[in-house]
Amino acid sequence: MDRMDTMSDHKKAYLYLISALVSWGSLYVAGKYVLETVPSFCLLFLRYLIAVAVLLVIYRNHPRPKIEKGDFRSILLIGIVGYFFAVGLQLLGTHYCSASMASLITSMNPAMIILLAFPILHERITLHKGLAVIVTLVGTVVVIGDLGSGNTVIGVVFSFISMAAWSLASVIVRLACRSCDSIIVTLYGMSVGLLLALPAALIEWRVTGFQFSEITPLTAVWIVYIGIVCTAGGLLFWNKALESLSAATCSLFYPIQPLTSAILGVLFLGEVLNSNYIIGGALIIGGILYAVISGK
Repeated sequence: MDRMDTMSDHKKAYLYLISALVSWGSLYVAGKYVLETVPSFCLLFLRYLIAVAVLLVIYRNHPRPKIEKGDFRSILLIGIVGYFFAVGLQLLGTHYCSASMASLITSMNPAMIILLAFPILHERITLHKGLAVIVTLVGTVVVIGDLGSGNTVIGVVFSFISMAAWSLASVIVRLACRSCDSIIVTLYGMSVGLLLALPAALIEWRVTGFQFSEITPLTAVWIVYIGIVCTAGGLLFWNKALESLSAATCSLFYPIQPLTSAILGVLFLGEVLNSNYIIGGALIIGGILYAVISGK
């Protein structure tokens, strides 16, 4: 019975994982629409405001256990490094890159998470995972070697730093979820991100001269979608997956995100995928699939 329960938990974890990555893949396309009107950190504040409100309503009767000092430090780091720094730079990267490019750079997460999980979580780097890291890095170099249209160096840099910061935050999430409920980790970490996003949004608002009257009904719908689906849903599903699966295993499914972004980018944004993107993307996805299949 215990074995059956474990298998069922793992199936749910994979479902959570796929749901999170598909929602994040759609974020790059939705973000391109919204960022044409709303500055990056203003959007960051709005998406967290919506997401925190939604989670508080859904889990209003969820028990609030006492958080130990070590767990509190981890949640604080998750909020600062992941939910504020990484996600803020992700939006900036998306603003200065095509949705496909920004999302594909994020595909380096498996390599980065595997490397970080070894010293922090003591998760062993197997031969298959090591080869996946190498192939992923080669694929990323091929992609970035030709920026293509709609991409800038600063956009690539923002996306790369965001990827590294999110990888570190994901490893810390795995550490925190060993003793803390994933719902608590998500809600508290997101609240930290919300508090940090407020002053950044106010400064950006003042500098850019942005006015809320500029937000059209369609843009408002996309903001609500980003807040509920991509933020509240995506981050909660990701953290719930990390409850049952290792950080390295979760990271190996990241190719789902750029695949979603690439398909939606072509369909809705009219983006064109050049040969470097296709070859590099194939290397990244092929390396990850090799690691998953060989590992099983």
